[in-house]
Amino acid sequence: VNISYHGLVESFDSRNAIPFSEPINGCHYILLRFHPNIHLACLESGIEQLLNPSKYKKEWEKLYEQRCQNLLLEAGYLVHEKEKIGPSTPLIKTDRGWLLIYHSVGEIEEDICKEYGLSEKIKRGYSICAALLDLENPEKVLCRTRHPIYIPSAPYELFGDEQFPVDVPAVVFPVGAIVRKDKLILYAGAGDKYIILLSCNLDNLVDYLCKFCQGTVL
Repeated sequence: VNISYHGLVESFDSRNAIPFSEPINGCHYILLRFHPNIHLACLESGIEQLLNPSKYKKEWEKLYEQRCQNLLLEAGYLVHEKEKIGPSTPLIKTDRGWLLIYHSVGEIEEDICKEYGLSEKIKRGYSICAALLDLENPEKVLCRTRHPIYIPSAPYELFGDEQFPVDVPAVVFPVGAIVRKDKLILYAGAGDKYIILLSCNLDNLVDYLCKFCQGTVL
């Protein structure tokens, strides 16, 4: 495997950047996190803007200046997303839309924690959420989870123990996604120290989004 270095995008700070795997209607889209929200931008100079960032510095600066025009998902309306949200894994193309897995930071309510066998709420934690974007126009959000689809609950995700000490408590942070047959497999950081694997039936997750998560989060 040959890995080539293409440089840095130096015009702004965005720790979460996820390009789409293919152009959509001639546009190369990229997801970015401009704190605390998720933004979706069409690269003005296409894939070359990503491969040669220093050559297209003005285009990157323009993208940042116009960030308010490309807001996709806004943090703050849901308690578990109160602090910030960010795109996390490559998007998964399904027949019903682009599946976006993202992380959120905020308070995880007691009722949700009880579903994972926890006795009290998590005052500040990272959790995993999902949204579905339109196939032909990803600027259109079809649905978005009201509650996390996964929260920290195991010792190596939560507060650690003697066997599994953690560097940062209450963290699950998805970083990779693949599909094998009907299964979605997520690679996620845990406790800022470990890598874990999570999985679910892909169709079941999309069904859940379509049936229970449509409309605004307000």
